[in-house]
Amino acid sequence: MKLAILTEDTKFIQSGMDTRRAEQFRTAIDNLQKYNEEGELTATELKELKGHLNYSISQAWNKLIREPFFHNGRYMDLPDKVYDIIGDINPMLHTISGALKRARKAPKHEAADTAIQFLSSLEQASADAKGLKDKVVKKKKAVRDKEAAADQKQRTMLGNDDVQRVQSALEQITDDLKEDVYQNNLTWLRGVVSMWNNQYNPDNKKTYPREYFRNDHFRAMIIHRVTSRESGYNSPLTLNDNHDEYIQKQAKQISQDMIDKFVIKNTQKLAEILTKKNNLKTVTLRHADTSRGTIEGTLGLDFNDNSSFIVNSKIVYSYSVKGTPFSRYPTTFHNVQLPDGTRMTGRASEARMKEEFV
Repeated sequence: MKLAILTEDTKFIQSGMDTRRAEQFRTAIDNLQKYNEEGELTATELKELKGHLNYSISQAWNKLIREPFFHNGRYMDLPDKVYDIIGDINPMLHTISGALKRARKAPKHEAADTAIQFLSSLEQASADAKGLKDKVVKKKKAVRDKEAAADQKQRTMLGNDDVQRVQSALEQITDDLKEDVYQNNLTWLRGVVSMWNNQYNPDNKKTYPREYFRNDHFRAMIIHRVTSRESGYNSPLTLNDNHDEYIQKQAKQISQDMIDKFVIKNTQKLAEILTKKNNLKTVTLRHADTSRGTIEGTLGLDFNDNSSFIVNSKIVYSYSVKGTPFSRYPTTFHNVQLPDGTRMTGRASEARMKEEFV
């Protein structure tokens, strides 16, 4: 495939750019060739590439075409057809081909000749950029390979007998607390609906779900799902007769998602330690609790080499800047004993455990 390169013509275009823009233009042309050769790029890289090229083209067009032939009344010296055709061109990367066709229809004139030279030198770059659309990927091969390797590593570790024993212990925590988790979420969701319903006033837009829960899109969505208008957009909102059925279903879904993620997230955090150590003696459930509306559990792990530690895992609820709820799963290590019987001093972080404990 023929690819755009820095020819003498593009050097002519660069003469219409300042130093910084010319450097960005050269880098963008190099990247254009690189992405075509590699056969892939991300949407962000494509947007950045087009942005640099379009800004560069615009600056050069103003300097090499607009200023010498149109500014300060110079357009009055142009033949009418040259003025109409060239003056109407405002080239962008994706319009180069069409702009060049129009420029070639202009009568013979220095302005038209310069515009044709300008646009012709960008014809290949424009074609190459259009071809990049089909090469856009969410993640590039290097990232995909890295993630695949990490995933394979996780799969291998999760197959370790010690890891599976700890996973079973975590599942025991969630099995014991499953009903409590569901009831906590059900109470919370019913409270959201009740709180909104008690203050709703059809004549006050501030009590409409999207306004009332402006910074909490999830709660606004819940109210949207359990309400309806009887006769058109302007009629008052009312709770659906079966709204509590939806709330119960949503509570079960939220609870199961919490439980599944609690088990897998914490298993993954402990997997590398357990796999490297590979001599787990016993795992003991020390504490399990949902009293604070979340799942919290504590395990004691003892190893055959006389080392041991206590690990506490829980769910912490957070909200994004757009009001979307999400969960974090912090894990803390306590009473860490090394094989020689000494205690780990200072904070026993996950990173330290992976390096020093094993």
